[in-house]
Amino acid sequence: MPSTRITEAKGILAARLREIRHEAGLTGRTLARQAGWHYSKVSKIEHAAQTPNEHDIRTWCRACDAEEYVVDLIAAARNIDSMYTEWRRLTSTGLRSVQESFQQLYEHTRQFRVFQHSAVPGLLQTADYARAHLRAVIDFRGIPDDLDCAVAARLAQQEVLRSGGRRFMFIVGEQALRTRLCDVGVMAAQLDRLLDLTANVPHLSFGVIPSCGRSSIMPTENFWIYDDDQVRVDTVPGQFRIKTPTDVALYEKAFTRLAEDAVYGQAARDLVSAAARALRA
Repeated sequence: MPSTRITEAKGILAARLREIRHEAGLTGRTLARQAGWHYSKVSKIEHAAQTPNEHDIRTWCRACDAEEYVVDLIAAARNIDSMYTEWRRLTSTGLRSVQESFQQLYEHTRQFRVFQHSAVPGLLQTADYARAHLRAVIDFRGIPDDLDCAVAARLAQQEVLRSGGRRFMFIVGEQALRTRLCDVGVMAAQLDRLLDLTANVPHLSFGVIPSCGRSSIMPTENFWIYDDDQVRVDTVPGQFRIKTPTDVALYEKAFTRLAEDAVYGQAARDLVSAAARALRA
């Protein structure tokens, strides 16, 4: 459950702060006295009953002579309340607002690294494929039907592909080329678009992890890395925004492994073409 994830994140932060205090050889009362706090505040923070703010974390680390940990700990604290956005809240007025919520982030991102195992990423979708994809989401979640507006907003995001100064790295599982979210004609057109993009867009790389190949890592979730600042992770119940530097670095490591397992160029186009032939057969 999402609430469990947040509770776990609070527990991890609390445990790390407790560990820092132990490494400094301070008791809880000594730390509280040096920080100018009531002694119970240290206990509440270490038992995850109270989430520390940024000033608390700086004070804690200064008292423990561990200021090198401040950046990661502050990022973790910020992440706790913002990392999870419930889809039922995001989609309370339909999918248009969800799609539009990414616009500013996309405009400020210079490097996109995207992994999706069984669907074509939104930035690469044709209008008809996007319509089928978003229709499936609307029907599954039983949310307000604003399909036309949602599709328009998704297509508007694709303007970043044509703007300068950006780099796009997409990796998909071969299953994404074969999963039928739409009818044959729409899927065939989507595969043709992928063939065009992989041949004619110099600032975009498109890799496919062959289904018959051996992968060193295969995450169960799709994820998008925006520069080296944050990661979006899509799950069934919701969406996580991860900003803690060490966690972002772990997703970067995963993406690097996936990139090593993928094929590119003509080899990737051969897999797309094979999927198209199987579709038409």
